[in-house]
Amino acid sequence: MKENDEWYTPKEIIESLGVFDLDPATSIEAYNQNQSAKKIFTAKGNGLKQEWKGRIWLNPPYSNPLIQQFLTKMAEHNNGIALVFAKIEAKWFHDIVLTHATAIKFLYNRIRFYKPDGTQGMQPRNGSMLVAYGRNNAEILMNNKIKGKFLFL
Repeated sequence: MKENDEWYTPKEIIESLGVFDLDPATSIEAYNQNQSAKKIFTAKGNGLKQEWKGRIWLNPPYSNPLIQQFLTKMAEHNNGIALVFAKIEAKWFHDIVLTHATAIKFLYNRIRFYKPDGTQGMQPRNGSMLVAYGRNNAEILMNNKIKGKFLFL
């Protein structure tokens, strides 16, 4: 049996950013841990093929091409906050984030994500950033207490 390689965002990060209407890239296990949004789409529901409405919370799959596809749809929707690794050398960062996002917050501390069994993982190899789409989300991110460097794009 393949080991689950999903990692879930700590609830306190999502809660610090306000209420989200939709999480289009989650799982039932993740939702049970962090209650990310009022409505969710799992892999089975394929959030890329669904209509996105309202304010979006997005912690996309980090593999290519899925990360590019989810970030492109987020840029088109232009209302929400995404959490991704701070990989400034990545093609998706230059082609999608820098060209379409409203603001970024590079997080000072590395996020210790949660495993499906509810235990917290070790510190990851990469730092993370929160990416805001839309002016309202940029202001929420700018005023958020999570330690990091905020930049309007």
